[in-house]
Amino acid sequence: MNMNKPWQVCLVLIAIFAAGGISGGLVAYRVARRNAARLPTPEAWMARRFDQMARELSLTPGQKARIEPILKRDIEELGKLRRQWFRTSREILERKESEIAAELTPEQRTKYEQFLKERRERFRRMTPEQRGPTGADDEPPPPPPPTEKAPRT
Repeated sequence: MNMNKPWQVCLVLIAIFAAGGISGGLVAYRVARRNAARLPTPEAWMARRFDQMARELSLTPGQKARIEPILKRDIEELGKLRRQWFRTSREILERKESEIAAELTPEQRTKYEQFLKERRERFRRMTPEQRGPTGADDEPPPPPPPTEKAPRT
């Protein structure tokens, strides 16, 4: 290629810069996903923070004994909120799927149910790392029950 024209040089430099940006972004994305899967459990996180706080504040054994139940209580409460959030999310998804199915023709509903079934199957095949920090036990909701509403025309 003849590099006597400045626009060609700029074009090559832009292409190199873009390739580097894309490559760097992909590597960062993979590293972030891998590290997200290694997040500690709330209990492990609490234990480390408690140990760190006890060292930095030079807590007495009596203070440790009084503070530890406070931390445990709040970790349990946060866990309950998280489980409640998952239940509520699941209910919303079930409602959405049921309402969408009610608006479809019987043929569309069959395709929609197949679409949802395939999506759930892909989710089940994912490893916990691929699912992210949402919890390995959480699955998409079951398929909505078929409705007998007359299809819209």
